[in-house]
Amino acid sequence: MSVGRVSGFVLLAMMASATVAHAGPYVTARGAVIMDAATGEVLWEKNADEPYPPASTTKVLTAIIALESGRLDDSFGVSEFASETAPSKINLHPGQRMRLRNLLYAVLLNSANDAAEVVAEGLGGTQVGFAERMNEKARAIGARSSHFVTPHGLTAPGHVASAHDLALIFRYGLRLPLFREILETRSIEVPFDSGGLQTVALHSHNRLLTGYAYPVIGKTGYTRPARRCFVGAGTHDNREIVIALLGATDLWGDAKRMFSWGFGAAGDEAPRVLAAGMLPSLPHALVRRPSAAAAIDDDAGSTESARAAAASLFAVQLGPYPTRRTAQATRARLAHRGYTAMLTGRSLRLGSFSNEARARRLASRLRLTGYRPVVVALR
Repeated sequence: MSVGRVSGFVLLAMMASATVAHAGPYVTARGAVIMDAATGEVLWEKNADEPYPPASTTKVLTAIIALESGRLDDSFGVSEFASETAPSKINLHPGQRMRLRNLLYAVLLNSANDAAEVVAEGLGGTQVGFAERMNEKARAIGARSSHFVTPHGLTAPGHVASAHDLALIFRYGLRLPLFREILETRSIEVPFDSGGLQTVALHSHNRLLTGYAYPVIGKTGYTRPARRCFVGAGTHDNREIVIALLGATDLWGDAKRMFSWGFGAAGDEAPRVLAAGMLPSLPHALVRRPSAAAAIDDDAGSTESARAAAASLFAVQLGPYPTRRTAQATRARLAHRGYTAMLTGRSLRLGSFSNEARARRLASRLRLTGYRPVVVALR
């Protein structure tokens, strides 16, 4: 075989491997997950079961316990300990009182740590007592990779959560009517029951609440160890998905890419298939510019191409396997071969192609190595 043919074969192999590299959205987060809100099926994940500091996304669980307490109209007093909780806060003072319902607006919109502490003391007696209730509730929901120490998420030894657990917890919260109502609120003034000030103005920290392609409710979080975090739900075409991401450096970019991918518009914000520097220096004759058809998968900047890709996408599926663990093991073996596979339940999906023929070529290569792939339409 000539050197030219060998080099050409290597180039094609690299391009094939790179083509499947954007099977999921590009995220900067350390851990992330996309989940179907109706079924709980994991549509895509990255280190989703790894525990990380969750920062103020913790407050979702705090709010759930409060919402189910049956004490929303009870008035809770502010202790000196709660008033001294580190920011962010609404500057509560000892002796002030506020109804639990209104405290929850402060917890979920302003991410007020002092308000979260008042909730914990009012329902659990102490921070430790409330943490026990948090962990008990988390286990009941199915969140088994997490452990909660505080009601607000300020850094504490042993206070961790996984993206998958946060998505499960948020999905559970969606069943509670007031949970949605609070998170859909952009700004509100809530009253104190006593203690000087009459009301406090609250504002949501969720930048995707308005002005974004999809209606999104959610809870943000940030500390230096945790970096930027978010858990929330978006709705499109009568379908709802939950996303959770931990340890991001580009929080809103990650969230937008995850929602776009989750709703089937992967071409809108997908990264380029071939990143700069991926290809070695090759003779100019071997490097061909992609055709117009190929550019549909590659060009994230073209709206027309993105729409065409979103209209008809194909992927290669392996499975379903007997267990999720078997599917994860297969994905690891594929990674050693240079393929990136997306875990969807007990199945794996590779690639996102604008036409069926390209997907079938990948399936043929996988079949030669002993796999049993099928080509599936994504839309």
